[in-house]
Amino acid sequence: MKRQTLAAAFAILLILPAAWAAPFIGWIPLQHATAGESLALDMRRFYEPAAGHKLDFTVEGKNYSASLDPKSLVLTIALAPSATGLVEIPLRIVPENGGPAGMQAVLSIAAHPRDGTDFRYKADGKKPSTVAIAGSFNGWSATANPLKETSPGVFETYLELPSGPNEYKFVVDGEWVLDPSNAQKSADGKNSLLDVPARPAPQAPTVFVESVSNGSVAFRIVPGSAPVTQISAVLQTPDGSSAAIPFERGGDVATVDVSKTPAQSWVRLVAADSAGNFANAARALVRPTGEFLWQDGILYYAFTDRFVDGDKSNTRPVDDGRVLPQANYYGGDFAGIQQRIEEGYFRDLGINILWLAPLNRNPDGAWQEYLPPYRFYTGYHGYWPVSDTEVEPRFGGEEGLKNLVGAAHKNGTKIIADLVLKHVHVENPLWKNKREWFGTVDLPDGTKNLRRWNDHQFTTWFEEWLPGFDFDNPEAVAYLLGNAEDWVERFDLDGYRLDAVKHIQFSFWPAFRTSMRNLQARESKPPGSMYFVGETFMDRQGIMSFVGPNMLDGQFDFPLYDTIMDVLGRRSHGFQDLEKSLAASESVYGKETLMSPLVGNHDKSRFMAYADGDMPDAAIPDEEELGWAKPPQVDNAESYEYLKLATAFILAIDGVPMIYYGDEVGLTGAGDPDNRRMMPLEAELNDAQKSVRTHFAKVAKVRHAHPALRYGSRRALIAEGDRYAFVRRHLGDAVLCAWNRGKTPAEFEVETAPELPDGKYTDALSGLEIEIEGGDVEFELPPLSSAFFVKK
Repeated sequence: MKRQTLAAAFAILLILPAAWAAPFIGWIPLQHATAGESLALDMRRFYEPAAGHKLDFTVEGKNYSASLDPKSLVLTIALAPSATGLVEIPLRIVPENGGPAGMQAVLSIAAHPRDGTDFRYKADGKKPSTVAIAGSFNGWSATANPLKETSPGVFETYLELPSGPNEYKFVVDGEWVLDPSNAQKSADGKNSLLDVPARPAPQAPTVFVESVSNGSVAFRIVPGSAPVTQISAVLQTPDGSSAAIPFERGGDVATVDVSKTPAQSWVRLVAADSAGNFANAARALVRPTGEFLWQDGILYYAFTDRFVDGDKSNTRPVDDGRVLPQANYYGGDFAGIQQRIEEGYFRDLGINILWLAPLNRNPDGAWQEYLPPYRFYTGYHGYWPVSDTEVEPRFGGEEGLKNLVGAAHKNGTKIIADLVLKHVHVENPLWKNKREWFGTVDLPDGTKNLRRWNDHQFTTWFEEWLPGFDFDNPEAVAYLLGNAEDWVERFDLDGYRLDAVKHIQFSFWPAFRTSMRNLQARESKPPGSMYFVGETFMDRQGIMSFVGPNMLDGQFDFPLYDTIMDVLGRRSHGFQDLEKSLAASESVYGKETLMSPLVGNHDKSRFMAYADGDMPDAAIPDEEELGWAKPPQVDNAESYEYLKLATAFILAIDGVPMIYYGDEVGLTGAGDPDNRRMMPLEAELNDAQKSVRTHFAKVAKVRHAHPALRYGSRRALIAEGDRYAFVRRHLGDAVLCAWNRGKTPAEFEVETAPELPDGKYTDALSGLEIEIEGGDVEFELPPLSSAFFVKK
């Protein structure tokens, strides 16, 4: 194939990536750090080096020092203990031999006051190799919080602990020991004890975009518990550059002159107060060109084989008695998805982005998993590619795919495809002809490197018959990049969902993004016209380690998903935990990042299985086995109301919300493959399921109609138990969002000024009217309901 013939040529260039990649640096979200600590930022996420150029930065002032490791491209900023407030570091790409600077960026750091605890362990005798702290505050993890050796035999770390009693121990070379410098012990004497006094929750300032005119942007700054003393305004241009931009402050309004900025630019503003509290960033688009923005999208995973069978001629389950029906092909195809597009199903739901299962041809037979009970499966899901150029014939082949993409684009719908980069199936010719491109499944200790997700993160295989690529092999990487370009070019794709991101080395992702950037330039597509979203099951920092303008646009927000399940699925936690989780996502990801919030996924048990009480199951704790032995069924119609609350939540927050096929009608299911049941036909739906779909469509319509829900600043008003409310504001648009999880009516009394001016507002879902007077409002929500109050 064409891409295979180019692999060797690409590989030569990949050995020295700076020789072929144009220098690039992109927008950097606001970073958070603590005064007196160091921030290590992997600049590969934002910066692509090039031969003859370097990244230049100037250390201004004495409140921090900075250094860049030229090999790893990790930029380390050491903040002085006095470095509280906003710290800004300008970055520039400059020729090594002199000459004018090229692209530039600004790194803004919110340096928080030092308000935690310093832990110190001094070795008595032999110096240990590793020291960590484990306690009630980190789930007693022996690895989550390592101490750093600051001088010979002395290890230190700084932690911000929750108020109240905190039990802990040091883990010294694997041995758990008490803190020798702390005489306080737990009641049983087994652990060291630190009692942290309660601190009043600070009220941070709020910033929102008040107006955008032809020549200026006005930001409204609302002080919290202390006066606002610092403001940062940054211009972010379409090519990725960013720089500080002047502003004028008049009272609580900061105005930025944008009369000479490039079209389709953004202005970001951050404020800090005298107590060291920070407002989340607010961003305004200036001089828009009308191009589609991914923030305006709602994503739907139309899991191809299980969605709709639109062409019976390609319905061919694998004829193997060892394969149970749930693990075989059901017959869904491109024609079925196209039918739903042309019938207006997605339009009526408010969906404008479709995610398709992997497109590659998969094996025709059945394959046995290596773990007990050793079941046989087929490649109905698409994740076992035996060809890197052929389209799965059971889905409709190349013609069916082209017809589907054409119909989608005609109807204003974007198409992103699942891309499998980690591995191929053993029947793929690459495994037979290019064995040197792959790693090995045999480890030196004689064990198999199978599903070793953490200790062999980048080299593990999923099955012995799914060989993983060696991403240190330049020819293999070059082939994968060329192949990714090929699918986009042949089928006019609008982006990719990237599979198994955390199991592919970091070094691959800048090469991938550079390849896609070059493809967009060749095809004269504007920056940002494609969306690259990944799948990574890690904490927020781990997820973000693969995200940036030189890697991925975003990833699915699984940490927030877990909290949604706790609060609205299992209902084991209150709304205060959901607000804490959402605030953490907003802080870590930043306003620029296109994360995807979700309530369902093909690797997770269905929301309804939790909401209806089928899981967890004490007798069958394994969720996959539960799906085989006792598939959940919805017994209580009231459970659908919790799904409505959850979908309303993800449609009210930043990002590109994702709906997993069937969740719009409350499909249930335990672990894989029970969570991949066939999409029910219209005649198979009951009234409660239809009401879930109607509700989703209503909320999606509200989201599309109100930019505050897609771009606005957010301020929490109440988050406790069964009650939750926040306000969002962007330009002249404002929405008051509220939830009542309880089974009785809930009273709300909240202060909505200054985001919502006084006047009458109507819930866009129910028609309920409220009136704001003097910046305050009181209202009552019915049981198990959500509301989106908008200006009447």
